[in-house]
Amino acid sequence: MTLHYLDTSIAVHALRGTPEAEAWFDDVTADPRQEIVSSRILQTELTRVLRRDGNPVLDREAILGHVGLVPLGEAILTTAESIADHVKTLDAIHLATALALGSGTVVVTHDENVKRVAASLGLSSSDPIASRPS
Repeated sequence: MTLHYLDTSIAVHALRGTPEAEAWFDDVTADPRQEIVSSRILQTELTRVLRRDGNPVLDREAILGHVGLVPLGEAILTTAESIADHVKTLDAIHLATALALGSGTVVVTHDENVKRVAASLGLSSSDPIASRPS
């Protein structure tokens, strides 16, 4: 079983129909040997993006209906606070959540800084958008 941690950068691309992100999402959700999880804050972030863009909030279910959401707790917030490398607050929470899921978790992101910090924390990452053929 491969556990993929979905970062907001890829979730938004998949929601908006970026071909590479959408193809990755469809492939992973169709494979019973793979699972997608994220922090509960993903729901809030997708809601804010949809509201900002004037789209129906229920559009988020196209993504969230296939993602296991991990609740925020004191341990995750404390871990986020302990990340020494510079990373934005919500990204630190995402990375702390991925850490809580175990070292075999693959962080799926299009954010270069998140990739760098994930590596420094011992997490592997994947970027389905950057992997596209030129």
